[in-house]
Order: sequence, then structure tokens, then C-alpha cells
Amino acid sequence: MWCFIIALFLCIVMSCTEKDKEIIRYDTDLFNNTSLLSISEIYDPYVVIHEGLVSQKDDTIRVVRDDETVSIIILSKPVLVAQAEKEENWGFFQFPKIFRADDGNLIVYWQMKPDSYTAYGEESYGYMMSKNEGDNWIPLDKKYFRKGARRVELNDGIVLQEVDPTPKDISLYSQFPKPINTEPIEGYSFYLESEIPNELGGVYLEYWDKARNYSDTIHARLNDPGYLRYAINGMMPIVWWGDIKELDDGSLIAGVYPTFYQNSSGNVLNTTSSFYQSNDFGHSWNLLGIIPHQKDVRGNPLLFDGSDGYCEPTYEILKNGSYICVLRTGSFSPMVKSFSNDNGRHWSEPEPFVPNGVLPRLMLLNNGVLALASGRPGLQLRFSINGEGNVWTEPIEMISFMDDKGNIDKWVSCGYPSLLRVGDNSFYMVYSNFKTKNRNGNIRKAIMFRRIEVIKNPYTNMPSQNG
Repeated sequence: MWCFIIALFLCIVMSCTEKDKEIIRYDTDLFNNTSLLSISEIYDPYVVIHEGLVSQKDDTIRVVRDDETVSIIILSKPVLVAQAEKEENWGFFQFPKIFRADDGNLIVYWQMKPDSYTAYGEESYGYMMSKNEGDNWIPLDKKYFRKGARRVELNDGIVLQEVDPTPKDISLYSQFPKPINTEPIEGYSFYLESEIPNELGGVYLEYWDKARNYSDTIHARLNDPGYLRYAINGMMPIVWWGDIKELDDGSLIAGVYPTFYQNSSGNVLNTTSSFYQSNDFGHSWNLLGIIPHQKDVRGNPLLFDGSDGYCEPTYEILKNGSYICVLRTGSFSPMVKSFSNDNGRHWSEPEPFVPNGVLPRLMLLNNGVLALASGRPGLQLRFSINGEGNVWTEPIEMISFMDDKGNIDKWVSCGYPSLLRVGDNSFYMVYSNFKTKNRNGNIRKAIMFRRIEVIKNPYTNMPSQNG
């Protein structure tokens, strides 16, 4: 009996060893294949927008540092999710999102309304679904609970996601406070959130209990002294956009925009992004910290003038417990990064690190690699191989936006990506492509899908790149 058990154990060990050898041989061959396309790991950002390595088919790309392959990026060919039947205006057939439904199907949806505050709250979207992990896309066969990008799925099966109510006409209120700015700034009037009617304050969240199939709307309270709400031409939107994450202790951390505050002179500072914490499942949110405001050449915070400021934040909690936040500063201006070492209470001065980007999306993979998607012009993927966010690869382009003479087509995509984690070290991505052709050769907007896998070289010494 004992001889049989020992023999069985040895067979299992030998089998595992042979399997491991196969994996090692595969990885070794892959990492030693110098004929593959390659990008540099240590990327020195250019001061002008430029085009990286364009990938528009099945591609396997090496990430190289000091002539050594430190990672492999495997991209599937782009798959067409949906294509517009006619020419569409800005705001229509763009801004796609991807999520997995509870039955396992992939759902992609995109906006079909103007990109304007006047359209907030409108349920105008196109939908497609895939039953085979993105290989083919078909119309929805039933109604699904739409999971937005600004959501968190709690460990107990509860889904919370931000809701955009229809903007309110403030002239309809019999009593309304005076704006803090005597004259509108680019159509914006600002009000202390603590003084406006209750229904216009706070934030609205959709609550969904998957086990009970029950949904409701939460009107959550914001505890943020000095926080300003704005009205545009007399209409007040109630928006609170960004990332929400659940910590191990069950508390929630939200990094959101737009947030406005006054300086000591009472002037409205430019837009920034703020971090909040909830200890009651999203019913109330307490201010944690504020991303430092943009400054002029003298180091003074910039006043609001209608420009973007620090907005569209995405954040991740790194392996060492610190936070990284990446933010947009404009349609064709540098993205910046900021770090926090005390759970979002204090943030480093934002610093530019890539020449362009809107709606950045971060994802920390289980192998420690940090992925970053962003766009405009085009749509780029970058990677921080050591996972610390201080060193990034050259960009991989989903769409070419530059011709041989260096001319840039700024509008080949809306530049807004959406990511969905798949397994340990892979993710799906959807994005818009404004330059696809239909059967008649006419250029039409389209929504595209790709799968990305990241293999990190286990035999490479990965030094810290702090600095």
C-alpha cells in the first residue's frame, strides 16, 4: 500500500515538473524571440504629441529594458462590436463601456446623445452582447441591469453606481442663494453646497442587491466644507464622476471630479479632483483629500476660467499600499500623476508624464504590472512593469493618427477607453474608432473590442524605480 502511495506521489511530482518545464521552455522561447515587435520600458516623454507603435492585428510585443525582455504584451486583433449606419455627430456612437452580466455574457454599450450637460439623465445608449468572450457580437436578447463605469461591486453582492439626474432649473426654486461669483464665468455660477436646496446637494447612487434582485436610489450626503456646486446658464447638474473602490475593512474610497473650491480671497479655483470615504455603504461621504490645484509660473493656484483643470481621475492602490492617481488636463495636453502615502488624505504635486490623454483608466494586474489606457488623439496603452507608476513604456497605439509627414488627425477616436479584468493578468478593452469603413466604403464611427494579456518575465530583476 505504502509503495503504491509513494509511486503515485512521485508520478504527480514528475508530472508537475514536466509541466513546469514546458511553461519555462515556452516563456524562455517567447522572451528570447528578438524578431518580435518591441517597445522600450523606460520611456522619456516627448514634449509634443507623437505616435507610438501601432497595433491593428494580432500582435505579440516585447517590452525591452537594457536589451533585455522584461515583459510580453499579447494583443488580440480588433473585433468590430458595432458600426454606425450613418454619419453621427459628436457625442453619438462613442464613449463605450464594457461589463460582464451575471449570466456570464459580455455587454458593451455606448452613448447615443449629445455630449452636453443638457443630456445628463437621458437613457440613450446602444447595446451589444457577446456569448463567446468577444469573438462575436449580437443584439441583446434580454434586458440587463446596466453597470456603469463609475460603480463598485461590494463583497456582499451589492452594486453601487453613480447616477446622473436631469439638471435642475434653479429659477424654479422660490428661495435660492446668491452665487459666490458676481458675474458668470464662461456661463458658470457657483454656490456653496451647504446652502443650496437639499435635493441639489449630495450625490445620487443606484443601489442594487443582486441576491434579492432589488434596486433603489440613494441620496447620499457629502461632508465637504467649502465644496461648491455650479449651474451652467441657470441649469444645475448633479455629477460626481470617478473611481470607487472597496477596502478590506468594508469602507469605500471614491476619487471623483469635478470639485470646486474658493481661495482665501473668495475666488473660484480651477477644477480639481477630490477623494472621499464612506463607512456606511455609500449613504454618506467624508472628504479625505484634494489633489493640489494647478498653479501658475509663480506657484499660485489657477482661478477657474472654463478650462479642464485636473479632471477625469483614475486611481489604483499599489502593492506597497500607496495610491496613484492619473488625471486629464485637457483634450490635447499632458496627463499628470499624483501619489498618496496616507490612503488618499494628502497628495503629491501632480507632474506631467505623458504628452496627451483623456479619461485615463488604470488597472493593476496580479503579476504586479500596472496598465494605463487613455486617448485623444487615438487610443494608447502604456504599462508600468514594476507596478510603481514612476516608469512607463512607450505607447501602443490602437489607431494610427499621424501620417508620414507628421500631420496629426485629432479625431480618429473619442479617446475614451473602458477596461474589464479577465483572470489574473489579462483584460478586455473597448474603444471607439471614427475611421472604419462600411461595405460601401463610407467612413463610419465604430466600437471596437480587444483582449490584452501581460506576461512578466519571472527571471528578470525588477529594481525599484522610485524618484
